[in-house]
Amino acid sequence: MSPMTWEMPKPFAWNYCGTCGNELVIAYDGQSDKPHCPDCRRFYYRNPVPAACCFVRRGKDELLFAQRAVHPCKGEWTLPGGFVELGETTEEAVLRELLEETQLRATRGRLIGVSTKQSPGHGAIMVLGYIIDEWEGEEDMAPDTDAMALQFFKKSERPEMPFSVHRDLLAIYDAMEENG
Repeated sequence: MSPMTWEMPKPFAWNYCGTCGNELVIAYDGQSDKPHCPDCRRFYYRNPVPAACCFVRRGKDELLFAQRAVHPCKGEWTLPGGFVELGETTEEAVLRELLEETQLRATRGRLIGVSTKQSPGHGAIMVLGYIIDEWEGEEDMAPDTDAMALQFFKKSERPEMPFSVHRDLLAIYDAMEENG
């Protein structure tokens, strides 16, 4: 895996108000200078983008990985997951992503941790990791949408993952497993 290089995104990508369409100005919001629409009296903030990934266990020592079918990192192995959509909770997002990418069905996930890192395309991504304790459909499991292959790996055989947020959450998962 080659190291990814990136530059910090520009402080703000919007130039016009999303409500009225007027040009934004830089104004002090009480803490720092931010893009502002004087007509709407609205400040604009660049916040982390939420995503969720899942830890699907099989047996005592196997986790499910998905080989990415899309960029970034096409062809590399990651945990199943993706971005949270408007109107859904992070748990709903992880269950939806699990179904979309693997055809596996689950009814709940258990939050184990959060990792936030800078991203070249999104400014920052905040990924919530969920353990999927109960799932079904292994006989129908098939890669779909963002995945080109699926495979359960034992701990000693896990592939290197390109996303540092997944590596951080995997370390939390492994620590939890070691501590019972």
